[in-house]
Amino acid sequence: MRLLAALPALFMIGLSLLVGLGTMGLRYWDGVTPGPAFFPVWLAAAGAVLAVILLVEQFRGHSLGDLDFPDGAGFLRVGATLAAMVGMGLVTPIVGMVPAVALFIGFMLTLVLRQKLVPSLLTAVGVAVGVELVFVRWLGVSLPAIAFPF
Repeated sequence: MRLLAALPALFMIGLSLLVGLGTMGLRYWDGVTPGPAFFPVWLAAAGAVLAVILLVEQFRGHSLGDLDFPDGAGFLRVGATLAAMVGMGLVTPIVGMVPAVALFIGFMLTLVLRQKLVPSLLTAVGVAVGVELVFVRWLGVSLPAIAFPF
């Protein structure tokens, strides 16, 4: 087993541990409903189990194929995606979660993936409206709102 081939699985195990540690202070169950730690704990557990299975398969000698690294344009897309995610985290407290989601989707579709402008903007608005309707209106989730109301 080569270390380079094992890096994604090791990264996923580390990420799962960080999520598990990050949710230690949150309630797993809250009355009759799942608490804020419910989904992250299950997601981290599933990620860790899948990563361990991947490591075991690699250790047993099963080849997962040749590693296919992205070209220069692919690396730029990865960098732009990471920058967009960081930007969304920075913009969310200022404009609120729903507009930040719309900006993120619009940026990703138009500038990173280079899709047509009108369908991309309609998709961004549709996703933002969907987030508002499902999470805020239907489920009653308190999403980050505008920090500086004008």
